Amino acid sequence: MLAKLILLAALYTSQFIPTTFFIQTVPVFMRQQNMSLDAIGFLGFLILPSALKFLWSPFIDRYRIRGLGHYRGWIICFQVLLVLVTFGCAFINIRENFNILIICMFLAFLFSSSQDIATDALAVNLLEPQERGLGNAIQSGGNIFGAIVGGGGVLILLDRVGWRYSLIFMSLVMLFTLVPVLLYQEQVSTKSKKTNFFRSYFQPFVNFLSRPKILPWLFVLLLYMSGEMMSSTMIRPLLSDRGLSLSDIGLMLGIVSYSARIVSALIAGIIIPQLGSVRSLILFGLIAAITTLLYIVPAVGVSSLPILYGVSIAVNATQSMAYTALLSAMMDKSNPETAAIDYTLQVSIMYIGGIAATVVSGAIASTTGYAFTFIISAALSLLSILLIKMFRSPQTLTF
Repeated sequence: MLAKLILLAALYTSQFIPTTFFIQTVPVFMRQQNMSLDAIGFLGFLILPSALKFLWSPFIDRYRIRGLGHYRGWIICFQVLLVLVTFGCAFINIRENFNILIICMFLAFLFSSSQDIATDALAVNLLEPQERGLGNAIQSGGNIFGAIVGGGGVLILLDRVGWRYSLIFMSLVMLFTLVPVLLYQEQVSTKSKKTNFFRSYFQPFVNFLSRPKILPWLFVLLLYMSGEMMSSTMIRPLLSDRGLSLSDIGLMLGIVSYSARIVSALIAGIIIPQLGSVRSLILFGLIAAITTLLYIVPAVGVSSLPILYGVSIAVNATQSMAYTALLSAMMDKSNPETAAIDYTLQVSIMYIGGIAATVVSGAIASTTGYAFTFIISAALSLLSILLIKMFRSPQTLTF
């Protein structure tokens, strides 16, 4: 079990390091250049590969890279590409070649999301049902630790040593996280997948979407991620407007708050097997939605650092517990035989909501203010929890 958790922790950490760095650094950089909130909101389109990755997930389920295993081979391939594009970004002058940086950021999100398809499929097959609570806590915690490295540590390093050396350091860290997967020997299924290509491509989607209550469930995913992404996107330019530096924001949101997310994810991983994924999602989601309203405190002008730290820790900790329960419920709905497709389709729906919320949040914040944006964010999350309560089975407490 320990070897499984180390492997998953390394994989989920590595994919979030560069993407979190880019998505946290660039909005602050743009705000410091007096760019509008509307323009910052459109960075949400960088998440497009995460929203559309279900389109190429059947290829990862169907094909393998000879000599490297099945999902392991895809992971190695995309991880190397992610390292290379991050290393290349180190040599871009971001003030003079901002458009090139945006293209490289898009490629980083593309390679990261593709690696995530194979990693999620590997996790579904690797974890026994009773291990999924802790396994998804490791997934959530690994993502958060990657965010700590990329959105906290490297953000602070950026203030100290500059863009080039920060990106080179980040590339080396991601290269190091490849070690566990290189040492891992994957058990490859011997079942033949040489069926008609078009049937094999579309049939898993049809099978998944034909399941009872699956459409309401996908709507829940859409709404929940919309709420969380709206708040997490606008809190960064808000803190910049309150006079916090890159280092201040990196320490507060990228290290301290994300450390709280790791601890709360592990706590959630212990609780989820006892309560069940759906009941845990209702409980944690309700608490997280209410706690999100605390972001109104800095929105109305409060700039005291102790208060801002308390707010950001509370919001991030509760959102992490809800997100861990959400991941566990998603894994429960994934068939091991079509793990890449089933799980990735759910993740894609989440990110579609995230993209829409990120783009809309900039427009809402610029016209009505930050506070109203956070109220809408909490309302969307609460609505998703209400839908779960409406559609779950009272006998089995499943959705």
